[in-house]
Amino acid sequence: MKKNIILIIALVAIGVLGRLIPHPPNFTPIIAIALLASHVFKNKWIVILTPLMAMWISDLVLNNYRYAGHHDGSFLVFSSSSLWVYGPIICIALLGTVLIKKVKISNIALSSISGSLIFFLVSNFGVWISGTISIDGVLTPMFSKSLSGLITCYTVALPYFGNQLVGDLLYSATLFSSYSFALSKKAMLKKVNNFI
Repeated sequence: MKKNIILIIALVAIGVLGRLIPHPPNFTPIIAIALLASHVFKNKWIVILTPLMAMWISDLVLNNYRYAGHHDGSFLVFSSSSLWVYGPIICIALLGTVLIKKVKISNIALSSISGSLIFFLVSNFGVWISGTISIDGVLTPMFSKSLSGLITCYTVALPYFGNQLVGDLLYSATLFSSYSFALSKKAMLKKVNNFI
């Protein structure tokens, strides 16, 4: 249990730092953390809460310090877009429990690409349905509520999807490789200790 707590804290810390340090838009470790958690932990609540905690803690910092001037100044615990961002992360974490039964490059790549696509589709649907901008103090929808508005929303978001896809693949490869290396190192040390 102690090892699980240390791993949870490490994954949350990686997620928070990955969102706070300078990075290209959407190039973060959150999806990779959701996928690794889905493989490592048996408890579904831990699988879901690990990436959500990383997202929420970093959102607290980002929304209340870095982007504090973009809203009315009150302390934000959740933003209006939280449902459209946190929802796909939950889906991706649960999807990982199905797709990553065994750590193989193909499983990790498929899960990572699927995660990127799910996040892109759901979060940008949220931008289309509820995204607004302030024009002369009046909140105005960012995109028309029509098929062409939805297509425009997804088209405008394509560069972010490219960043997300590359980031998710890179972070997934790094996290799963690091975890596998740590397990093999532990197994090797156990063999050495048994031999001695």
